[in-house]
Amino acid sequence: MSVTSVRRALLVVCLIVCVSAPGAVARASARTDSLEAGIVRAMNQFRAQHGLPQLRQQLGFARAADVHSARMLRENRLAHGAYGKRVRRYVRRVARVGENLAWMNRCDPHKVVRMWARSSSHRHVMLSRSFRRVGVARRATSRACFVTADFGTAR
Repeated sequence: MSVTSVRRALLVVCLIVCVSAPGAVARASARTDSLEAGIVRAMNQFRAQHGLPQLRQQLGFARAADVHSARMLRENRLAHGAYGKRVRRYVRRVARVGENLAWMNRCDPHKVVRMWARSSSHRHVMLSRSFRRVGVARRATSRACFVTADFGTAR
């Protein structure tokens, strides 16, 4: 086998890895880690104190939240953007959507939910009776943690 053939083969392998890797990473990143699950538990405890049903995690909402948290971390900027449009890319059957964001140095589930509870607009979203589904995602470095919680109606 010539050097040119080896180079071509390596190039083809690299292209295959590059094309297939982003999909694998996106699928894996939508899995809920223990901190994200802790945020959902803390929100459900808060909702229970107000006589509301629990939020149920849904994969489409988690994917939408993960995409947004990754973008905020990459741009180092806390912003909602067109969250309704983004969520509907991942969740087809949803009538109403809401979103809560957080930025802090170190993520703590109870601290995130307490922060949202103290803000009237975030509190309103967390305590909305119509929201029954949620996806929570966080992206972090050693200096910053961005959290997105995307909420939606059950249909």
